[in-house]
Amino acid sequence: MRLGWRTSAEPERAERSDHGVVQRDGLAISYRVVRSARRRKTLELSVEAEGVRVAAPLWASDAEVARFVHSKVPWILKHGRRPTHDAPRTPMYRDGESMSYLGRTFPLVVEDRALRRVQVTMDLLGVHIAVPRRLQEPARQAAIETAIRNWYRDRALEEVPYRVERWAAVLGDSPSRVLIRDQRRRWGSCAPDRTLRFNWRLAMLEPGLIDYVVVHELCHLRHPNHGAGFWAEVGRLMPDWRLRRAALVRAGRALPF
Repeated sequence: MRLGWRTSAEPERAERSDHGVVQRDGLAISYRVVRSARRRKTLELSVEAEGVRVAAPLWASDAEVARFVHSKVPWILKHGRRPTHDAPRTPMYRDGESMSYLGRTFPLVVEDRALRRVQVTMDLLGVHIAVPRRLQEPARQAAIETAIRNWYRDRALEEVPYRVERWAAVLGDSPSRVLIRDQRRRWGSCAPDRTLRFNWRLAMLEPGLIDYVVVHELCHLRHPNHGAGFWAEVGRLMPDWRLRRAALVRAGRALPF
């Protein structure tokens, strides 16, 4: 759904993109601003699958855009999904922001260095992101996000198979393979050939929630559906599975990717 008016039927060419947040009535509304040289006078707001988007002229100040979004909050709530306290924020990858790893929050330390590609490392002080000096927006942000996704995928490759092996021993049954994939709509899946696939985003969650997903998929080795036998098997291994499942839903809503 869109709200606004266009001054030209010509296609827009985005020149600059950034983000902002406004507060109103106890709610936080995050939005993305796309500034275009072709847009001369008006601001336009739309609620899309990725969130709130504001199309603006290049001359529009951050304060003016924020006032515009603030005035349209009732419309956003009417035409979009009502934000919640668990709503994900849009990461900007700047010093002082944070990343979640195994349920714990670590500060980001971002610095420009003479490198060929983005490097992500972690120590007791936080997650360090070294960025090539030559990179400019929006390529800079895209490169950082790609590097962070790859870092999470590597961490999932370390964490998930270990937990599968441990819980498989408790179940008394093992998969044929364990794979880490980019599954947008699933935490995990079990194929007829007994291959278990897990979402790399599990690396962001606390270990107890990872264990629930692992147990869930392992039980599908014996029960391909979600019938009474399946849930009885899950309950045998993990009596508090209902609490973990509810926590998993809440955690999933707050993930930035």
